[in-house]
Amino acid sequence: MSEKNESDTLSGLTLIQVRDSIRAHLTQGNAGHHAIGRLYNHTVGNKLAEKNGYSSAQQFFSQNFKALAQSTLSRYGAVARQFTEEACKEHGVAKLASLSTYAKVADFALPAGDVGAVPIDIPQEGGTVVSKPFAECNLEEVLSAVKHKRKPLRPSMPPPDAARVDFMRESFSRHFAQGARVQLKTSVQGGKTLLTIQGVPIDDVERLVEALMDGLQPKLVRSVG
Repeated sequence: MSEKNESDTLSGLTLIQVRDSIRAHLTQGNAGHHAIGRLYNHTVGNKLAEKNGYSSAQQFFSQNFKALAQSTLSRYGAVARQFTEEACKEHGVAKLASLSTYAKVADFALPAGDVGAVPIDIPQEGGTVVSKPFAECNLEEVLSAVKHKRKPLRPSMPPPDAARVDFMRESFSRHFAQGARVQLKTSVQGGKTLLTIQGVPIDDVERLVEALMDGLQPKLVRSVG
C-alpha cells in the first residue's frame, strides 16, 4: 500500500469541474466514494474553494453537497489517500477506515497492495479471540476488534468522589451564567481524584470562591454530624 498522489487527471480540474465530477460519482457506490475522496483531497490541498471566493473548502462542500456530511468527506479523503480504488470497491470505505484505525491501535503497518489477508483479532464471548482475514470480516467484527485493541480506559472515579463532583458542578452552574467558559475538569491519578478549574476571569474570583464553598457544603455537613 502506498501514499496516493493526485494524478494528472485531477491537477487541471477547476472547482466547477470538481463539483460536477462529484455529482456524477455519487451514484457509483464504493468506487465513486474513492473518487469523491480524491476530488475532496484535490480541492482541499490546492485551496480551490478559497481561490474561488469561498471562505473554506468546508463552505463550498456544505453549500453544494448538503447530503454529504463533513465527517463523511473527511473519511472518503482519508481512505483515498491510503487505499486503492480496487480495495475500496472490494471492501467499502467504512470497513477500510476501520482497518486503518485497527492498524494504528494495534501498532502495525498495513502491507502494500491487497489488504484482504491482514489478520484481525476478533473478541468472542467468554474472553477468547479468533483471528480472521480482513476480507472475511464484516464491519461490526472490525469495529469490535478495534475496541478490543484500544488501550484500557482511564481509571474510574470512586463513587463518593463522583457524587461530590456532581454537586460541585451543580454549584458552578448556579454561580456562573450559562455559556460561561468556566470549566471544572477531573482526572484520577494514583487512586486520587484531581480537580482542574479553567477559564475563570479574574473579575469572577470571588464568584469562584462562593461556588467552591457551596460545593463543599455536603462534606461540611457530614463532618459536623
